[in-house]
Amino acid sequence: MRPKSIKTLSAILIVLVLSTLSCEFSFDLGGKKDSTATPEIQQVTSAPLEPVVQPTQEPTEVVIVEPTAIPPTNIPPTNVPPTAAPTETPIPTDEPVAESEPYYTEEFDFVPENWYYEVLVGNEDKTDILVADGNLTFTIEDYDTYAYVFYEDYSYTDVYIEASTVNRGSNENMVTLVCRYSDTGFYEVNITNGGLYYIYAYVEAMDVGYVTLFNGGSKNINMGLKSNTFAISCEGNEISLYVNGVRERTVEDNKYNMPEGLIGVGVSSFDAIPVVVAFDYVYIDVP
Repeated sequence: MRPKSIKTLSAILIVLVLSTLSCEFSFDLGGKKDSTATPEIQQVTSAPLEPVVQPTQEPTEVVIVEPTAIPPTNIPPTNVPPTAAPTETPIPTDEPVAESEPYYTEEFDFVPENWYYEVLVGNEDKTDILVADGNLTFTIEDYDTYAYVFYEDYSYTDVYIEASTVNRGSNENMVTLVCRYSDTGFYEVNITNGGLYYIYAYVEAMDVGYVTLFNGGSKNINMGLKSNTFAISCEGNEISLYVNGVRERTVEDNKYNMPEGLIGVGVSSFDAIPVVVAFDYVYIDVP
């Protein structure tokens, strides 16, 4: 009768211990903590025990056994639920990492780390360049200010650049597309919201500065608070301007011959502020 009594008491003790261990656990899954956010919780519940079969015959003799005398239980250890552990999840980063490609479409879904800005003329303190809601937005609150952003990963000789823009501020402003930007100089096209355009070579040597290669007007420019798609093609010594899918003008530069450089886009203010222009995308391709 002693062996039956030992097994019975052991089973009762094990059931009590395992019932205590079968509680639910909650774990913080990690990540950057936010004091205002509700923490994410995962609940983990221990697996149920296999039922312990009680003996059909009641013991006729009660034997008191000291705890140190309890022999090992016959229930295999694998039936005891292990202590649950939190599920590991990757810690989210603040921003995706931009992939570097020579020809692609930048849609400004997040701040691209491989673009940088410059205010070449004017008051930088009153110029705000922001990436939000899938747009690159220039806000200029001072007169005669020229602000640019450049893609710094690649230097191009022949390239095609296209940008979709919308005017959200003063009607007196200018959108700029740039190719072959370097210490030597660059080419750029400027399109005003009043229907005019300019094609320039900027020459750094001897402080030559901006040289007009051509200027004119276009009926294809949507004036006012409207959207436009502008493009520039730099191929060999030819610089071409496109407005809403129409090639407006191609000029040849046989004098300054800018070799290669970065591409970029920009916005300028004149005599009316604020100037607010948003870029929906910038597309870079071969001519």
